[in-house]
Amino acid sequence: PPAVEKKGVMVYRAGERVGFSEMKHHVGWMEKHPSNGCVYAAGSGKLRAYKVAADGMLEEFSSADALGNPAHFCFSADGAWALCANYSASVLSVLPIAADGSVGAATDSKHHVVRLNPQLADRQEACHPHQVRLDPGSGAWALVCDLGASRVWVYAFDVVRGSLAGAANSERHLLLPEASGPRHLDFHPTEPWVYVLCELDGNIVGCRWDAEQGRLTPFGSYYTLPDGVSPCRAHHSGGSHVLVSADGRCLYATTRTDGAVVAFDIDTATGELAFKQRVPCGGVCPRSFVLDYASPGGPLLLVGNQDSQNVASFSVATDGSLSLRSIEELDGVCPNVLTAPA
Repeated sequence: PPAVEKKGVMVYRAGERVGFSEMKHHVGWMEKHPSNGCVYAAGSGKLRAYKVAADGMLEEFSSADALGNPAHFCFSADGAWALCANYSASVLSVLPIAADGSVGAATDSKHHVVRLNPQLADRQEACHPHQVRLDPGSGAWALVCDLGASRVWVYAFDVVRGSLAGAANSERHLLLPEASGPRHLDFHPTEPWVYVLCELDGNIVGCRWDAEQGRLTPFGSYYTLPDGVSPCRAHHSGGSHVLVSADGRCLYATTRTDGAVVAFDIDTATGELAFKQRVPCGGVCPRSFVLDYASPGGPLLLVGNQDSQNVASFSVATDGSLSLRSIEELDGVCPNVLTAPA
């Protein structure tokens, strides 16, 4: 781990560094609200709301107990709710966002408890929700990647009441191989396909998504590491993030075992993946990345390398292939999460 780990957020505008907003806690995840202009971050067990000053600096004005320490959260399309995946507490929670942007007390939660294989207790000793995503079409389903349980939990989400519905043994939940450790997923922008990145076994599982029934049906598994390379199950060492390009033709994933960004072509008729390219991540421990389509020089893929404390920028060609453009050193800031330019 780095010798110095500053707590806070490094702020950029149009690719230029604006400054550093110092905080009293590490930031686990950060998102811009879909409509109110505020920024929200998870830290020290709370979901926190920040106003953005004219100079880009952040000022906290509200917070509420997230019922754990969120590794990820997402907003409903109307911005009225935040759903939090609390990794260590094994809890999924729902918190209301008021008209003034403040965060209210949780309205619902799900506590995940399942019987697990003790031989996998190095990482899977308990349920560990790592990401929650709402179905972008209807917002009526919450999909939760649980690294510990090797499941993608699927709950019905009531956007009026802020409540979750679904029993622990519901057939909607997707059960994956017990050592897989699903971490993050992404939806295809136009087709009913969902891609689940498994941190612990190095695979991406492609699934057909039934938005009427809230069901995932796997159609393929795709290995992200080079031939002959086994995935590492240690913390901060497996697959970390996955995104589908805006045009739906490419999928990207970061793999920390070999320190790379891997690209796949997506068959536009079937959703199947075909390996396209692997490039070094430009640092150590590529945890998070975003796709920036607003860059004046053309689309970019920006990778936050946590342990080397830098952000690597890759140009994205028209066919989706990547080439390294630049590396920005962050002076003691570990890029745990990057937010897309807004």
